[in-house]
Amino acid sequence: MVNYTNRVMTALVSTMGHEIAWPDCQQRAVNSAHFAELDFPGCIGLVDGTLVKLSQRPRDDGETYFDRKMSGSCHDLTCLRRSLL
Repeated sequence: MVNYTNRVMTALVSTMGHEIAWPDCQQRAVNSAHFAELDFPGCIGLVDGTLVKLSQRPRDDGETYFDRKMSGSCHDLTCLRRSLL
């Protein structure tokens, strides 16, 4: 497993700069306008997060919280507003 993790991290680091980049001023304005329409004012991007295990199944729509890794979880998606990245 460590070998796979190292290979993935090496691939991610090698793509930084041309595949993974902070948006320029014009793109930030476009992104911000788009996210404002979705009720995320001031947001300029999103970062994929992790699955957070739930201690119990939610009462409403509990079946939607099941995934391939655990019996109940929700996704932690980070919304970028004012980041120093």
